[in-house]
Amino acid sequence: MKVAVAFTVLSALVQTGFAKCIPSPTPDYSVAPSSDYSAVPSSDYSAVPSSDYSSVPSSDYATEPAPSSSDDVEPASSSNEYTAPALSSDYTTAPAPSSDYATSSAPETSDVAPETSDTEAETTEPTTTPSDVYQITASQLDAAVPAGKGSGKCTADNSDGCANNEQALVALNNAAQKYGVTERGEVVAMIALMAFESGSWQYNVNEFPGRAGQGTKAMFMYPFIYKYAKALYPDKVQDAWESATDDLTMNNVRAMVLGDDDSFGSAFWYLATQAPEYHNTGKLKDGDLASFKEYCTSAVGAGWDDDRQKGWEA
Repeated sequence: MKVAVAFTVLSALVQTGFAKCIPSPTPDYSVAPSSDYSAVPSSDYSAVPSSDYSSVPSSDYATEPAPSSSDDVEPASSSNEYTAPALSSDYTTAPAPSSDYATSSAPETSDVAPETSDTEAETTEPTTTPSDVYQITASQLDAAVPAGKGSGKCTADNSDGCANNEQALVALNNAAQKYGVTERGEVVAMIALMAFESGSWQYNVNEFPGRAGQGTKAMFMYPFIYKYAKALYPDKVQDAWESATDDLTMNNVRAMVLGDDDSFGSAFWYLATQAPEYHNTGKLKDGDLASFKEYCTSAVGAGWDDDRQKGWEA
């Protein structure tokens, strides 16, 4: 019994001594965070972006944060409509082209000249000459038609329709260009034929015996006068005139093609449209007399005269 009491006392002393020597930690934990965890972010996590993620782009993927106030935000456009950002009116690096479209080949304007009528298209002469069209020179024409030099055969009595070489030269070159007569042999043949028929450009209509409807420097008979006038002026020549037999109608149709360009162009038109087998083929372009004679007698239906040969050889 005494032993048990002594052991109990000794244990109490030992425990009391140890308590004084090794202090137990207090529940304050001064080095540990308090219950509000001041060293740890609070529940609003101030160190962490808030729920509006101000540092993250908004849903429209702008580079600036979306405005916080709904009053400053314009309504979103429809999902299927893309609105491009507005551009400044001051295009300093790439100015818009001016209204005269300096680099454009065909500016669209409302001030467009109307198209020419069929008549105008036929009578308007080209302003340039293709390089492959044979051009007659003044010296060549003077050599071919010596009677047409200077004032030619024109006098006060026959001035109506008479022409000299100077007038003829312009009209002949216009006709060669208009009807695409590119070969020298063909041009020579046309000049020789018309110079003979018109008396070296003296006559524009048939004077002897004065046949109605016959004329031009090629001295077409009326059936070809009608065809020629109809080709040049389809809106003015009536179909009924083709079978005309009265002098007045035939002479009126003839008068439509007596201008210099039309009159001197008559033989070229006939070659290109009525006798195409002689146009740009070996029959006339090679410049041989046999082909010219064949053309006069077979294609044109005129008689042969040695004076035709003189004009052709000149």
